Amino acid sequence: MMEKVVIVAVLLCCSLGALCNAETEEPCPAPPKHYTELGCKPIKDEGHRCPNRYECPKLTDRDGQKCYFNGNIYEPGTGLSKTDQELVSCSPACRCNNKTSPASFTCASIDCPEFFGRKEDCIYQYEKGQCCSSGAPVCGEDKIEQLAECYFEGELYREGQKMYPTEESCYSCHCQKGFDNSTVVGNPHCQEVNCGIELRSSERLARGCIPVYFGNDRCCPISWRCPEDKDTVIVEGRRGAEEVTDPKMQCKFGKLTMGVGDSISSEDKCVSCKCTVPPMPHCIQTREC
Repeated sequence: MMEKVVIVAVLLCCSLGALCNAETEEPCPAPPKHYTELGCKPIKDEGHRCPNRYECPKLTDRDGQKCYFNGNIYEPGTGLSKTDQELVSCSPACRCNNKTSPASFTCASIDCPEFFGRKEDCIYQYEKGQCCSSGAPVCGEDKIEQLAECYFEGELYREGQKMYPTEESCYSCHCQKGFDNSTVVGNPHCQEVNCGIELRSSERLARGCIPVYFGNDRCCPISWRCPEDKDTVIVEGRRGAEEVTDPKMQCKFGKLTMGVGDSISSEDKCVSCKCTVPPMPHCIQTREC
């Protein structure tokens, strides 16, 4: 009888331990933005809880006379579909132009009326998929108090206002009736920011350049690092380049082949470029610079 009690107790402890571990297990980090926008597929090899590499479309195989965005291919002279254009609403009227090599998009500039002077004590009305406010702003205390309220990250917003999450920095939200402040990802009133990497950086991508992010912010790149003949690999965490035998766990940068943890030589002390998650290295600019 005692043996059965002990077995049951052990099984119960194991079950509770597994449950606790599952509850406290940290979520996987968001993929670097360039992987998301290039349509790369996350891969979790055996023994890895989170993706340890990505499979990306070969940019060198793209037709240089066509444009690519959001998984779609555009012929010269054609504009973005309505759905794709809404992803980059602040870059309107984008059309594929093959006068460059490779072909690239040209977009119009936009000047929202509120850019030229906002009225104080007014709430401007923004809608999902639009860059500028729509309609007349709601002004006056009496009218503002009739707008729905949203409490988000300790702040009070009114219906129509934009909200920018702190942790989910690559999302923007709109205060609307019924807004659920318990979640951002998957929230119908929030959407992921599209950096327009393919829209504005097709030439850099074709040259094998890699994005530079600022600090811990993994949203949109602030600049790009392109290959140079003087680049070398700084080997870290292993004895030599000969140990990197699995091509799936390599990063490519210009003429260089890198293993996970390896860095690219640089004269800029503010920027560190590493092979973190294959197949592309990316760079981080420190906040101190």
